[in-house]
Amino acid sequence: MTQVYKAIIFDCDGVIVDTESVSNKILKTMLSECGLELDDDTLHSQFTGFTNKQNLTNAEKLLGKPLPTNFDADYRQRFHDAMEQNLQPIDGVQSLLGKITVPIAMATNARREEMDYKLHKIQLADRFSTRFCVEDVEHGKPAPDLYLKAAAALAIDPKDCLVIEDSVAGITAGRAAGMRVLAFSETLDADMQLAAGATECFKTMKELEGLLGL
Repeated sequence: MTQVYKAIIFDCDGVIVDTESVSNKILKTMLSECGLELDDDTLHSQFTGFTNKQNLTNAEKLLGKPLPTNFDADYRQRFHDAMEQNLQPIDGVQSLLGKITVPIAMATNARREEMDYKLHKIQLADRFSTRFCVEDVEHGKPAPDLYLKAAAALAIDPKDCLVIEDSVAGITAGRAAGMRVLAFSETLDADMQLAAGATECFKTMKELEGLLGL
């Protein structure tokens, strides 16, 4: 079914740039080194799309003890090194963005430095001139703050905004903001996304073009 909308707000990681599989692999490896083995369901439902701060809290709860003091810095360094070598846009994203004529924005749980770095590296910083990161709001996803801030910046009623997400945290945030959410299910479980509140799921950006009527 073709969606009706006046603006589109995109997540970044796992939707615009191919980072979540890399970041999840690094996080899973590092937590394993600390004695915490995560299965994919737990990784996707409790860690993917959440803030780094929330992920550290979740990991310590599951581990039953504090993580090493250098864990976050080590994770960020490993992630940055991987991005330097492998960062790519999601297949079909440039074509999709070239066809969209309504206002767009970005709302991500990443920090500003990370968000800007990724967008400049894949040459999409100008396309997402309206963009917000976790440092711009009091509460990151799954709270609705980021999506509401983006809608306000675009001067579009939240009910007229479509959100493009993949993670449970992001889908929850979009729905809490009163928006419809289309979920990218190439690597994540569509049933999990629908249970979180996604309106529809899609596996390719070409399929998303159809949902958007492009």
